[in-house]
Amino acid sequence: MAKQRSNTLNTYINIITSVGVMVVNLFISFWLSPYIIRTIGVEANGFVSLANNFVTYANLIVTALNAMAARFITIAYIQQDYKKANLYYNSVFWGNLIIVAVLLLPAAYLVVKLENFIEVPADILLDVKILFSLVFLSFFVRTGAPNYDCGTYVTNRMDLSYLPNIATSLLRCVLLVGMFTIWTPHVWYVSFTSTLIGFITLAIAGYYTHKLTPELRVNLKKPICSWKAIKELVGAGIWSAISNSGNMLLSGLDLLVCNVFVGATPMGILSVSKTMPSILIQFSESIRGAFGPELTISFAKGDMEDVYKNISKAMKITSVAVTIPTAGLVVMSDAFYTLWVPDQDAELLQMLTTLAILSYLVNSGIVILFNVFSTVNKVKINSLAMIISGACSILFTFLLIYFTDWDLYAVAGVSSVVTICKNLFFTIPVASKLLGYKWYKFYPQVGISMLCSGMNILVGIIVRMIMPVDTWVMFFLSCGIIGMLGLGTNMMIVLTKQERHYFLDIIKRWICF
Repeated sequence: MAKQRSNTLNTYINIITSVGVMVVNLFISFWLSPYIIRTIGVEANGFVSLANNFVTYANLIVTALNAMAARFITIAYIQQDYKKANLYYNSVFWGNLIIVAVLLLPAAYLVVKLENFIEVPADILLDVKILFSLVFLSFFVRTGAPNYDCGTYVTNRMDLSYLPNIATSLLRCVLLVGMFTIWTPHVWYVSFTSTLIGFITLAIAGYYTHKLTPELRVNLKKPICSWKAIKELVGAGIWSAISNSGNMLLSGLDLLVCNVFVGATPMGILSVSKTMPSILIQFSESIRGAFGPELTISFAKGDMEDVYKNISKAMKITSVAVTIPTAGLVVMSDAFYTLWVPDQDAELLQMLTTLAILSYLVNSGIVILFNVFSTVNKVKINSLAMIISGACSILFTFLLIYFTDWDLYAVAGVSSVVTICKNLFFTIPVASKLLGYKWYKFYPQVGISMLCSGMNILVGIIVRMIMPVDTWVMFFLSCGIIGMLGLGTNMMIVLTKQERHYFLDIIKRWICF
């Protein structure tokens, strides 16, 4: 049944379910984050994000083997070369086990000697070490398991990955509140519940991979893997690892830099300010990811006309969808933080939030172009651009911290400015050339994104002038009005009449889902 649905319909449903996951996570985070901060303190809460960042650093090694796995497996599977698809599938699995074995000892040493690497208050040192231990445990189990994510990707059924996330997110919320309520609060409860939920999610992904792609299975007989396949995967994936390193330098090190050079308490404040931008980034990535399978499948079939059509459609949808919450955060975040965490400086948090999402005000419509490099297997040049821009970001951040008193502002804002420059002067022209267009083909989309952002901000300011926001009821009412007006404005600016019907159909399906 699942395989008989059209790729376009599957993409619709992928978008719908990804938005549904984002909405659920938004409300959970909206309620749960201040509860955690009140329970364990803003300083301890900052170490949760920092621990996850350390896993991101470790994941760079895994990325070299795994980054392009879905792409190679999908192309072989769509072409019905199941032997080759299985060779890639097994090579990734056994290669990952070797990586886990290599990383176990360094991870254990980091946890034992944690106080030598980062600043941790003595009264929560043991808690933070347990926190890091559980986060690394989750990472090793997920890494050492078979590549269960590829089943839903290969068949363009990403909704089967998104939907369980709703239930598991709710379960994590219940478990965490229960633990904080029943026992003495500890920061490691956060990682314990996340680890447990991660195991459940992994089991669900394994079920769907076996159901949707029964031809893919772990092989215990020779040849269990292929060094040629590993070499091919690593040869392409190493550049994705380099790209992720650049992305880490752009924004992934901000909490660590803040901890080392500014302090643990400012790191906690920065962590709070990144809560809503993180959800916005997840939202943008979910929409971009929803188009990934369809794009890869079209490329595997050699249908470049369909590839171009999917790119154009995705750019317009992301521009319409992403600029609304981005502008909303700029206008409404001060009121949000005042109501959400009243003991924190709302104006400071608003400024840090705005700096963190600055690039989305300009580049919302072109995020789909990031898929182009992996789809056409031309990730090397993008990776070099990412590592150069990441190095520039770190350098400028250090210089501003050393020579000015901007501190938090420098950590939060430099990466956004560098990202904007990288996308304007590299991503757009190079992706255009890879798709066979003139280098300037997608620059008008930047103007459209900026126009949509500006119009939505203007709408938000007018609504704020008319409606004072001093309660949650008024906050949500204002957000609803700004969202509806922004949606109408964006659709008139960006979409043709036919495309407006297409977009409204997605909304109707989401409402009725």
